[in-house]
Amino acid sequence: MIVNAGGQELFRVWDNDNTVYGPVGLSTLIQWIHEDRLLPGTFIQTETGHQWYRAANFEPLQKHLASKEIAGPGPARLDRAVAIESEALRQFEVFSGLTDDALAQFAALGDGIVATPGQLIVKQGDPCDAVYFVLSGTLRVQLLIGIEKYEEVLCRISAGEFFGEVGMFLQTTRTADVLAETDARLLRMTVNAFQLLIKETPALAAPLLYALAGTMARRMAEDNQRLAREITSEFLWR
Repeated sequence: MIVNAGGQELFRVWDNDNTVYGPVGLSTLIQWIHEDRLLPGTFIQTETGHQWYRAANFEPLQKHLASKEIAGPGPARLDRAVAIESEALRQFEVFSGLTDDALAQFAALGDGIVATPGQLIVKQGDPCDAVYFVLSGTLRVQLLIGIEKYEEVLCRISAGEFFGEVGMFLQTTRTADVLAETDARLLRMTVNAFQLLIKETPALAAPLLYALAGTMARRMAEDNQRLAREITSEFLWR
């Protein structure tokens, strides 16, 4: 164990400015909580360990963080206490080649979301700050159209699928609402968490980013093919 002169274990902190601070002792972490510099969702790492995890999951800090707000996506409830098993992530093609340790690190950086039918996951116009992995249940993607706000369902998203990656990379706003159609569980990975993976664990970030890019390219190709078919059909009927 690496300790400072006072015999305390040391920690590193990943801040929202994409910078690692530390090593610092537990007393400094507690001071930063009172100064609102360290929040429940802040990522920390012990100097003796390799895994990053959220401050809210570190028992010595929990009583100090109890009064701090944990922001969530709309009415859907963040549930960081729910363990995300490796098998739940292996249903996604992007995780198929990762080890259990790598999957555990990825899950530790994500937010668990529990939603009931009708609850909003993301809202049209909100910032694209995360990608969402559907662990169970079904979601629907919809637009509100016209003065009377008619609901137009664009598609449905099932377990084993993910969404939000394009907007996250482009830092745009959400183009539609996403709601739970059934009871659902999701894993939300924020931009900040991805930045941490890229800087601190590139061996884990690289295959994930490559797989996400491949999925985006495939979806783009499918959209182009569908558009080509629609244009060709319209031309033949003229």
